[in-house]
Amino acid sequence: MNNHFLKTIYFDNTNLQEKYIENIDIFKDISELELEEKITYFVGENGTWKSTLLESIAESFWFNKEWWTINSNYKTNKTDNIENNWIKLSWQPTRFKSWYFFRAEWIYNFVNYLEQVQDWFSPYWWENLHKFSHWQQFMKIFESMIDRVWFYILDEIESALSPANQLKVVEIIKYMVSNWSQFLIATHSPIILSIKQDSQILSFDYWKISKIDYDMVPCVDMYKRILLK
Repeated sequence: MNNHFLKTIYFDNTNLQEKYIENIDIFKDISELELEEKITYFVGENGTWKSTLLESIAESFWFNKEWWTINSNYKTNKTDNIENNWIKLSWQPTRFKSWYFFRAEWIYNFVNYLEQVQDWFSPYWWENLHKFSHWQQFMKIFESMIDRVWFYILDEIESALSPANQLKVVEIIKYMVSNWSQFLIATHSPIILSIKQDSQILSFDYWKISKIDYDMVPCVDMYKRILLK
């Protein structure tokens, strides 16, 4: 049995204070979701509510929806106040020291935050990340995690990375998983999805959440068809 941290996500739509969630079909007929491996991928077309669930999981670990590290918990969006009262998490004790939520679209705000607080706890505190290109910021942040046995939530880590750098991220994730870190990853990248050991893929397409094999993921099939033309 895999000794990983987060095991089950329970859905409770009976006492919703937010009609926003109540009206999302994909969450209506599901009671629980088992995370069977150290890496769980969320895949699906845009608008299939992957990030909505990812954000709610992050909030259940006391993150906000923008970004969180062990010493950096901040919020710049004052209108995003949807309550997280519709999922519960079941986990078991592990050697984890902390958690990390990486949301690609908020990296500019995160780097601004680091610059303002001059957070010397940060592994990159001595560098102004604004002086680096977008992909370099991603890689420096991700490489700083490599020896930390944590629980990681990653939302579209590939968005600023070339295929070569995505392969570097894949190798980093493999190494971190071998040292007992756990990952939840939402992605559209066949490269990021390519880790087959200790992983499962959950599809959000067709208005339901279901396990799917790598070769059946639509983005994987699409890339194959384009490259084989």
